[in-house]
Amino acid sequence: MAEDIIDTLNRSAKLFMDRGTAATAEEAEQRLHSFRMHLFIGESAALSPTHQAALLTALNCARRTFLGGVTVSGVLDAPLTLPVVAGTTLADAVGHLQGTVVEDIPQGVPLVSIGTPPAIDHAGFAIRTTFEGWRAGLVPFDAPALPDSAEFAPAGVLAGALAVSEVFAHFDGEPMAGYRSIGMSLWDLKRSADWRSPASDGPVAVQFPSDFWVIGLGHLGQAFLWTIGLLPFADPSIVRMFLQDVDRVGPSTESTSVLTFATDTGRLKTRICADWAEARGFQSRMVERRFASDLRVGHDEPLLALCGVDNPQARAILEGAGFATVFEAGLGSGVEDFRLIRTHSFPAPNKALGIWTDGPEVDEAGPQGNAPVALAGLPPAYKDLHDRGGLDECGLTRLGQVAVGAPFVGMIAAAVLISQTIRMVADGVRPTVANLDLRALEHRSLVLREARDIVLFGTAGSASTGCPPSRDTSSPAFSQNL
Repeated sequence: MAEDIIDTLNRSAKLFMDRGTAATAEEAEQRLHSFRMHLFIGESAALSPTHQAALLTALNCARRTFLGGVTVSGVLDAPLTLPVVAGTTLADAVGHLQGTVVEDIPQGVPLVSIGTPPAIDHAGFAIRTTFEGWRAGLVPFDAPALPDSAEFAPAGVLAGALAVSEVFAHFDGEPMAGYRSIGMSLWDLKRSADWRSPASDGPVAVQFPSDFWVIGLGHLGQAFLWTIGLLPFADPSIVRMFLQDVDRVGPSTESTSVLTFATDTGRLKTRICADWAEARGFQSRMVERRFASDLRVGHDEPLLALCGVDNPQARAILEGAGFATVFEAGLGSGVEDFRLIRTHSFPAPNKALGIWTDGPEVDEAGPQGNAPVALAGLPPAYKDLHDRGGLDECGLTRLGQVAVGAPFVGMIAAAVLISQTIRMVADGVRPTVANLDLRALEHRSLVLREARDIVLFGTAGSASTGCPPSRDTSSPAFSQNL
């Protein structure tokens, strides 16, 4: 019974259980079913790859948390600019992502306009996404926006996910939600950088990383893949993805993992992600073994690693596998910190082994073998499960260690991390540590690596520039020349 509850519980619903505002697990889930959102996209926005990225990212995140449904209206017959999901038009993509196409904008439902808002009077919550190059955010309908002209797909991912975060904050009772402007420059993460100023923007991205080893294919790993899939590679067939995981999809996986659907339950995550990568036109290889200390990267394998596991033992050995560069992200997991994001990159002055000391191995369901918890002081929903015979004290311990999670948090982390890899390709600069809190995005912190990096992993040109792929830095010939 304990395993059933842990496996089926929506990770966003757990917030209300742990906070004590839901008396039962069913009430926590029902609260998500009361959440709805509407997305609108106009004619000019529908032709923009970055606005499309914002629309599809917002829908992909929102439909997993706002279980009352996500409706979409606007110019949806526009051609899909990138095959990140099945279909040829925006309407096809909306259907694939389980949004509902409607003609009219519903009243009484939070409205997110992708780009220029519709010419209507809308009472209640209404915001619009906006971007310019590496800068993106959201503003109230009547507030100044960015020009929305210089395309950069990760900025669309950031804008779409931030919009869902703001709607969630509105439902959660934050009084300023919907009345503030929120954004960030993905080029300049420093706290002092003003996302509304062109001074914080970066150059047009002409080259992208193209050789990835992705460790962990859950919440973060799938968000990494989604963001990479929106990059406009001139030749997607040269992009390689080594996909490493050993887990199968459970009923709750869909609530945070953006490439997963309910019909995937029981499938290995590697197979789901490989199918998606091949459909996007990428090469894929499945690595169905745990990331352990005996793993060594071959001379013809990707030298860029993206890590999204929450296992401290695996993270501690990231520098020992032979990757030239590692980017890693982690999320908070509790009521107070689930909107916290921290990224690391290596090599760095602080070694991975020193950051993550040995501790009990954890997975999505938390540490194993802990002592039972006392009933006194537990939130009402936990006591209800115990009183109904659903969970004993050991089961309550397991449930308590399940992470609170929301897909928009992982998607924002992915926009930040993938942009860090692109910036490294552009000018050799990368943060070794970045900290963000979605409740106060302006209070982030950053540590930049002092020396500029030499890029040793494979890169490929953007379709918008026609740049050819770089030297295959993972090839034996290139390795021999180092």
